[in-house]
Amino acid sequence: MSAQRTRTLALVLPLLLAAGWPQSAPAHKAKLRTLHSFCAESGCADGREPSAGLIADGAGNLYGTTLFGGDADVGVAFELTPNARKTKYKYKRLYSFCAQASCADGNDPDASLIIDASGNLYGTTMAGGANDGGVVFELKPGHGTWTYTVLYSFCASADCADGREPQSSLSYVGKESGAPYDGSSPLYGTASQAGANKQGVAFKLTPGAPLWTEQVLYAFCAVSGCTDGAGPVTGLTVDGSGHLFGTTYYGGDANMGTVFALSGGTLTVLHSFCASANCADGAFPAAAMHLDAQGNLLGTTFGGGKKGKNCVDIGVGGCGTAFKLSPDAEIALYKFCAKKNCVDGSYPLAGVLPDAPSGLWGATLYGGGNGDSPGAGTIFKLNGGEQSVYRFCAQADCSDGENPEGDLIMDASGNVFGTTLFAGANGGGGTVFELMP
Repeated sequence: MSAQRTRTLALVLPLLLAAGWPQSAPAHKAKLRTLHSFCAESGCADGREPSAGLIADGAGNLYGTTLFGGDADVGVAFELTPNARKTKYKYKRLYSFCAQASCADGNDPDASLIIDASGNLYGTTMAGGANDGGVVFELKPGHGTWTYTVLYSFCASADCADGREPQSSLSYVGKESGAPYDGSSPLYGTASQAGANKQGVAFKLTPGAPLWTEQVLYAFCAVSGCTDGAGPVTGLTVDGSGHLFGTTYYGGDANMGTVFALSGGTLTVLHSFCASANCADGAFPAAAMHLDAQGNLLGTTFGGGKKGKNCVDIGVGGCGTAFKLSPDAEIALYKFCAKKNCVDGSYPLAGVLPDAPSGLWGATLYGGGNGDSPGAGTIFKLNGGEQSVYRFCAQADCSDGENPEGDLIMDASGNVFGTTLFAGANGGGGTVFELMP
């Protein structure tokens, strides 16, 4: 069973719809502006269903990917460029995947991009490549066009010992502090499947020519019962000293996921989820963690946490949590669906944005009370409590989008940017939005 996030969404959505959750229409104080609604072009050539978050460069240009759409309906990379007053954004498709024979260039990008100091973009695709195991790629700007290069194709080793199906963004030393990638240091990531034990790997990529060199840092499920974790679907978090931290969606003592540290090829499980009664500590982490200024790891879990009449049980043990992991203990910062009709949100697939002046920001896939019965998702803020800052499907025909899945980013003015997987003005292809709190 794959832990791929969009497949998880496809499995749980019918269950939530069948549950017939009540609806409500609360007031919204924050102002949301849709910067682009996908499927604006014929055949969704501009892309559809952006499952990943955005990144921004120093000029305020936004970059992202869509899981589907484009010329072959297997995704695109795109740019949104603001005008001088940032009142409008111009959409540009940078690359349409599967442009090469047999999709040797990759297809189905499911993770956020990263950017280096020269403006080059790097990312991953879940599938395609020379061995159909997914790729790591680079997009380089120049004279109005972008040059696409595959840096590594997974399943290059016998029995795919190097991993396959990377679903995560790439990481590097300095990423957590907001510094761009230097273009020459190693990149780190995870592949959710294959590896020596068929349960995914953590890897390092070292620049080279013509292809980069991959080193498997750890193959999951190396111990009995996979108590060391299995199925990593999130990126790695790298601290200033190069120590690596991450999560696995499965495995651990209860097979509901882990938080781990990785150093020198040695993996240490820092937390096995569902360690508390009724999985109050969470289950199934599906978003990358972030480090706060104090060195705590902050993240979310798709399941676990709150149960009861407000939370329909879909087999993940609750409506999800936001958590903090410090050297002392794991703390559930919030258990979602604690309020009537889940107006506080439920089932977060996005992580939290740490160290914002006003608190921790994040998004939930469902809840909020608007739209179809499971709710169309929320943007929330944690600051001594939970506040639903925006509840999607608040506008006519859900033109503001629904179901935010990717991580949020924030600019220097405190405005929040992100994507929604579905809805928008063009028949449901999803959106890019800006939220002005």
